[in-house]
Amino acid sequence: MKKRILPIFSALIFSLASLSAYAYFSWDYMVLENTSLKGINTITVAVDPPVRSLNDELVNHGVSATELQKRMTERLQAAGLNVVNREQASADPQAALLKLRIHMTIGYGAVYSWGLNLSLNQKVALNRPESFYPVRTWSTGKFGGTQQTNLRIINDYSMQLVNDFIDAYQAQN
Repeated sequence: MKKRILPIFSALIFSLASLSAYAYFSWDYMVLENTSLKGINTITVAVDPPVRSLNDELVNHGVSATELQKRMTERLQAAGLNVVNREQASADPQAALLKLRIHMTIGYGAVYSWGLNLSLNQKVALNRPESFYPVRTWSTGKFGGTQQTNLRIINDYSMQLVNDFIDAYQAQN
């Protein structure tokens, strides 16, 4: 009897968990989330690495926030986007921020769980002169796990996300 209840109970829990995940990641949600790239002309790029100890681990294995930001900038410029530095972007009310966030945790043994989130934040004017509020108008992400010796794949996956952004941008402009 107990042998039959466990698989049924497990299937029920999995079904309920999948239902909420499906509602959150459904096609309608993604279409609404990723519809505001039209008319963007100027972008600044930022890479937000994980906490210092994990960031040091990434750097030791070939993943540098500075190098990723440089590669992202070059790829966006090659696609025809105007990429400026943070100071220039803060002075331009039309400039948007393309930000890559890297999340990492060390799991069992030498297995690292990682997550990447690439989002575009645009400025929304407030009622006061030269006051803006950042609003995320586009995002995508990727997550996985890897051995410590293979952390370099984060570079490739990050650039895949940038290519996804470029494809979405070109489809809307």
